Amino acid sequence: MIKQKKYNSLKLKLGKWKLKRLIKNNGRHPIVCSLNQAKTVGISFTVNNQEDLEKIRKILKRLAERNIQTYALGYIPVKKPNDYYLSQKSFNFFSDADLDFSLIPKNESVKEFINTKFDILIDFGSEEYFPMDYMINMSNAAFKVGWFSSNQPFDLMLNIDKNAGVEYYFDQVIHYLEKIK
Repeated sequence: MIKQKKYNSLKLKLGKWKLKRLIKNNGRHPIVCSLNQAKTVGISFTVNNQEDLEKIRKILKRLAERNIQTYALGYIPVKKPNDYYLSQKSFNFFSDADLDFSLIPKNESVKEFINTKFDILIDFGSEEYFPMDYMINMSNAAFKVGWFSSNQPFDLMLNIDKNAGVEYYFDQVIHYLEKIK
């Protein structure tokens, strides 16, 4: 079952309204990209504990073995993150403290992530959070991959049981991205 963070309903409605207006003017045209063609991959993920972070670290290592440049950005759905996360130099994070009134991320790392033209963006967020939805929708990535969801802007969606875990999900992402010619 998907956990959903309880946001203030007025703030959430305002954020969704702003996002809808921005998407309408976005004019994004997806470009299909296989894993063999990819030179850059953006990784978005949610961190609820240290174990989640270690799983993402292993995934990044697997991509690095393929000589793919990665940029990972994680969302910590709390106002004051644990110091452990802030001490991680190989990751960038944002938290609820980095959101404006309408729950839109105002962190420099998020702006950089959105503006980077990744060949592929892979979302590992199995839980739906509006700040992540905003970031994924606004991303300039050529090809977006994520869990199946009716309200996400993914070009390739995988309908995988979220309880199977991110490692299994990543194996499936690799499998299908290698099939693309």
